Amino acid sequence: MIRENSLCAVITGDLVRSSELEYMERESVLSCLRESFRSTEELLQLHDDILLPFEIFRGDSFQIVITRPERALLLSLLLSAGLSLSGGEKDISARISIGIGTIDYIPASGNVGEADGVAFRLSGKMLDSMKQKDQALLITTPDPVINVMLETQCAFFDLIAARWTAIQKEIIMEKLSGLTQEEIAARHGKSQSTVSQSLKAAGFDAVKKFVNNYESLFGCPDIFLKSGRFGRS
Repeated sequence: MIRENSLCAVITGDLVRSSELEYMERESVLSCLRESFRSTEELLQLHDDILLPFEIFRGDSFQIVITRPERALLLSLLLSAGLSLSGGEKDISARISIGIGTIDYIPASGNVGEADGVAFRLSGKMLDSMKQKDQALLITTPDPVINVMLETQCAFFDLIAARWTAIQKEIIMEKLSGLTQEEIAARHGKSQSTVSQSLKAAGFDAVKKFVNNYESLFGCPDIFLKSGRFGRS
């Protein structure tokens, strides 16, 4: 059970162009989505950080709540990349909206769809607006100044990620997962220098800096709570 007014992250997403999927295709995509989350959860050892479990709703949307907001970005990036790669030749992508704030109500049922709080409202509201702006990733807090900075960083990330080839996406995901260049090279039967060049071409240094800055920013949530700007909205 979380402490009252604890800062959490609500990750809400939906599948892009899901309405174009046939029935059997939808079954396959949702299976890929579940598998992507399972593998990411295991990789990041998130079990103790999950407040409300991963859930798919409305047929093409998903949500999860974690108690350590500093882990939400890496979880989202790995989940999105894993989903895309699991689709094989089929182009599967997702929009993801991370809302960071307090959570006011957790139902006894544990149903994420019945919970409420600042983080939920921010995550859901911004996901709806992302569809019109063609955004793939957005992070929102109750602080407008922080939001401007995060929106800019997310926009740059979207531009970088849109250029990735399938192999670049896989190598980026493996590097973010903690593998060394030598380990990645062995996996793919390539030289370390080739992996290094691929990471450079994919803009890995910029992506890693984005993740590191985010983790540093939200690694001390009490600072935000004491400011009074991350409370009820």
